[in-house]
Amino acid sequence: MSRFNPGDFVACYLTNSKVIDGLLQWGIVLKVSETLEDIYVLDSLGNSEWYPSHRWTDLRLEGVEKTIDIDAILA
Repeated sequence: MSRFNPGDFVACYLTNSKVIDGLLQWGIVLKVSETLEDIYVLDSLGNSEWYPSHRWTDLRLEGVEKTIDIDAILA
């Protein structure tokens, strides 16, 4: 089973030998290949391509409840 699911937000970081991270790309997972362990990602530049899953980090926040607060004034 893959650690990614369609709809997950992911990021790809650039790391050099001095252990300095920089955000290279971000995107959303569209498809997951269980056999190859690859993910099909639509990235921030509008490109969609298959990538090895180890190249990407899941941006999911574990244990955080997702809520939307809406303040509205009724006329």
